[in-house]
Amino acid sequence: MSTSIPVALPHLRIGLTGGIGCGKSTVLEILQQLGARTAQADLLAREQFDDPAMRQRLRERFGDGIFDAEGKVDRPSLGRIVFNSRERLAELEELLHPAVRAAWQRICDEPQPLVVIEIPLLFEKDLHSSFDLTWCVAASTQTRHQRLQARGWNDEQIAQREANQWTVAQKMQKADVVIWNEGSLAHLQAQIKHSLFSPTTA
Repeated sequence: MSTSIPVALPHLRIGLTGGIGCGKSTVLEILQQLGARTAQADLLAREQFDDPAMRQRLRERFGDGIFDAEGKVDRPSLGRIVFNSRERLAELEELLHPAVRAAWQRICDEPQPLVVIEIPLLFEKDLHSSFDLTWCVAASTQTRHQRLQARGWNDEQIAQREANQWTVAQKMQKADVVIWNEGSLAHLQAQIKHSLFSPTTA
């Protein structure tokens, strides 16, 4: 893509969200190719699993069963616990979210013209006020489920994840910008460029 972030663009912070299977990571990758400084809250959370102090707190809360033979956090095992119980999920979020938020806030403070942070629970956790704009990546239920099934997800796993998030329609209504990800990659790129370089953004 030939278009890049203009030097004159003011320091703009975008919170990127959307439902599972909508293509948030694809949109984030395109923005990175355009020159944005990007980060994913989920990856920042995974980095916390490497911290010995965090591992100990996780062991105390969730037991030895969430660790593999090498002493690393086994995320599928942890997921089976937290995505079947709102209470256990809240416990995990209580441990992880403060450190993750501090990490992406440091990135937002970097002297970059455009910073985009992908946060799946941007609205659910009332984090949108930390950003200048919010973008929601959206797609139909059928398309999203087909994408997730292609990754190996079953219906139960999809339902568990969706039960812990706002619906895509709710996120679309709340967001400043909606990116509809149903067509070709070229169409997706065109939407992103239009939204990014429109007068309302600049």
